[in-house]
Amino acid sequence: MSGVMPLSETPKHPSKTTTLRVAVLMMPGQVPLDLIGPLQVLECARRLSLDIALSYIGPSAVMPWLGPLTLSGIDPLPESLTPQDLLLIPGQYRSAIDPLIQHECIAWLMANAHAARTLMTVCSGTLLLAQAGLLDQRRCTTHHTLLDQLRQQAPRAKVQKDCIFAEDGRFLTSAGISTGIDTMLHWLTHTCGHSLALAVAREMVLYLRRSGQEPQLGAWLAGRNHVDERIHRVQDAMCAAPANPWRIDQLAEHAAMSERHFRRRFTALTGMAVGHYIKGLRLQRAKSLMTETTWTLAHIAEATGFGDERQLRRHWARDEKVPPSVWRLTHSSSMSEPA
Repeated sequence: MSGVMPLSETPKHPSKTTTLRVAVLMMPGQVPLDLIGPLQVLECARRLSLDIALSYIGPSAVMPWLGPLTLSGIDPLPESLTPQDLLLIPGQYRSAIDPLIQHECIAWLMANAHAARTLMTVCSGTLLLAQAGLLDQRRCTTHHTLLDQLRQQAPRAKVQKDCIFAEDGRFLTSAGISTGIDTMLHWLTHTCGHSLALAVAREMVLYLRRSGQEPQLGAWLAGRNHVDERIHRVQDAMCAAPANPWRIDQLAEHAAMSERHFRRRFTALTGMAVGHYIKGLRLQRAKSLMTETTWTLAHIAEATGFGDERQLRRHWARDEKVPPSVWRLTHSSSMSEPA
C-alpha cells in the first residue's frame, strides 16, 4: 500500500494541440520559491512542447513580493472559476498574512475548488485547504514545522509527517520550498507522461529526483543523488510498491542491465546494496503505518513485504534502539485506518 495514491488510473497525455489550463492563487506574504519552483517546471515544459494557459488570480492586482520587488498583473478572484487542469496554491510567510484577505480567499476556495481537476499546495498553502474544509479523510502534508497546526485545522485529515508530498485523489500537498518542484514534476508526469517530465528534470539539472515517498528529514534521499535514468526508474518502482517481492533479475530487466552490472551500478550510485535499499523502504513504510493506523505489527509486516512479525522485528532491531511498541507510542499522533 503506497503513501501516494495515483492522480488517475490512466494518466492523460495531452496532444500537442491540447492547452492545459493552470491558475495560480496569489496571496500576500507569498514565499518566492513556492511560486517560482513549480512555475519553472511549467515554463520548461512549455518551451519543450507543452501548450499551457497560465492565469494569476488574487485579491489584489499588485502584491509586495521580495524586498523592493512587487508583482503586478494579477487578475481579480473570479466569482466563478472556469474549469482548470491545475490550481496552484503557494505558501505564505505567517508574519505577512492579512486576516481579512485570508478569510476572503478561504471563502473563495470553498466555492470554487470544485472547478480544478487537481489542487496543488506548497508548504503552508495546505493550511488554506484545511481552513476551507477540503481535507476531511484526505492524506495530506505540509512543512514539518506546521504539521501540528494542520492537524488542529483539519482534525479529520490523514496528516502525513514523513513525506515530501502527499497525493489523495485530486489533492497534491507538499512539504514546502523546494518540494514544490518535485510535486509539479509528479503532476507533469501523470498529466503528460514520463518522457516530458524527465526532459524537464534534465533541463533544470535536477540531480536529486524525489518520488514523494521519502521522509522530509529522512536518510533515503541520499540514494537519489545521481543522474542514471535506468536506476531512477527502478527506484521509482520500488518506492511505489516496497512490499512487492522484488527479485534481482526482475529489477535488472527493468533497468535493461545484466544482473551483475545492475548490482554494481546500483551500489556505486546509491551507496547501498539493492537488498539494503529495499529493506529501508519497507521499514520506512512500516513506520508510517505504525503512526497512521491501529494495525497490529503482524498486519504491518505482511503489508510492507517483511512477511511476518519476526522478520520485521529482526530488521527493526538493526536500525532502532527501542522496540516497535515503544517507538509507536512516542511517534503516533492520530490513529486511523487507512483508506
